Amino acid sequence: MIFSRLRGGLFPRFVALFPLLFPLYLFRGVLAGVPVTFPELILGFLFLYFLFDHEPFRWSEWRKLWPVGLFLVAGILGLVVVPREAFMVDGTEFPSMVKALGIFKGWIVAPLLYFVMARSVFREKPSLIAWSLRALLGSGAVLSLLALQQVMTGEFLTPDGRASGPFESANYLALYLGPVLVYGIFALFEARTRWERVLLSAATGLCALGLYFTASYAAFIAVFAALFLGLLLFLRREKPRYFYGALAVGAVGGLLLVLSQLGSDKFAQFLDFSVRSSSSVRIQVYTIAVSLLEQHPLLGIGLGQFEQQYQAVAVTTLGQEPFEWNMLHPHNLFLATWLSMGALGLVALLALFWKALPWLFEKDHQGRSLAALMLVVLIVHGFFDTPYFKNDLAFQFWLLLAVLL
Repeated sequence: MIFSRLRGGLFPRFVALFPLLFPLYLFRGVLAGVPVTFPELILGFLFLYFLFDHEPFRWSEWRKLWPVGLFLVAGILGLVVVPREAFMVDGTEFPSMVKALGIFKGWIVAPLLYFVMARSVFREKPSLIAWSLRALLGSGAVLSLLALQQVMTGEFLTPDGRASGPFESANYLALYLGPVLVYGIFALFEARTRWERVLLSAATGLCALGLYFTASYAAFIAVFAALFLGLLLFLRREKPRYFYGALAVGAVGGLLLVLSQLGSDKFAQFLDFSVRSSSSVRIQVYTIAVSLLEQHPLLGIGLGQFEQQYQAVAVTTLGQEPFEWNMLHPHNLFLATWLSMGALGLVALLALFWKALPWLFEKDHQGRSLAALMLVVLIVHGFFDTPYFKNDLAFQFWLLLAVLL
């Protein structure tokens, strides 16, 4: 009875609505001695059913997705090069292999399993693409509600008083909300009923407020870049009567955003490289990351090793102590991929973008062109931060690719 209902339509809907669970990786446990997150647990059951009930993969269909296989191979190599033991600069032991194994499972294998299922579901039922993207919007709205609660109560998790929702960093929330916000804005133009428009407006408004209170300038830049591109490619082509009005609203919104930041401490420090600020820290991180790449150009340093390697070479590379000692990622998607998964990983990442982005120029009403626009947000944001190497962000990345590939 259960299997017949799953086969009849529940399974595809479960897969499509899975993005609602992306942020729930924060709920963790141990299964048979292996750390596992709540989304991974649900994903495991879904994938077992998928293998049991689905047709075998056709090589002729999947061979054109060689960048996906290349990404997996690069992830394996990023695991192989990790040393069995390492030490932080203060002499404490660094769990290098344990960390790498956890990253491989949670940021590469699990999201790829979801990609396989989601791509199959979307190809069979393209109408479910909208379900998934709106589920992602819904999860963003919930996160934004948590961020707004922090703003209203003043009870922030971050030391700098920026809204972060359930995350320890405001940048984590901004990385998640950027693509979601862009989707919500353009999905409004596709809404067919009044209630659909109301719900989309509410969710999109919450995400806009949530993103604003993260004060992430990198996210602001990425979102406005994608919005401008979307206006040119989407509205001008498919909804020309809205084009100039939307352009004016966007320009006014951007101006108000800039004006709202002019008197803030963050904006004052934004272009000051002589003191600790987001800009000066990034310059130092990029310098150290490039130095590490010069030492390990082919295979990189391995999954999850940047924190330890950063501290080990920081003073030697900079000639002084860094502004920030604890650094998990190099604040750049391309540097992070190259360092974590070697040159092969960077090639795979660029190939994935090359295959996915042509949807920007296609007329599509199933959500693929909007998914490509969301991918643009990730790419632009990726020049200033790392919108992949985290559980929910990795799932978000492969959801978009499941729609586009």
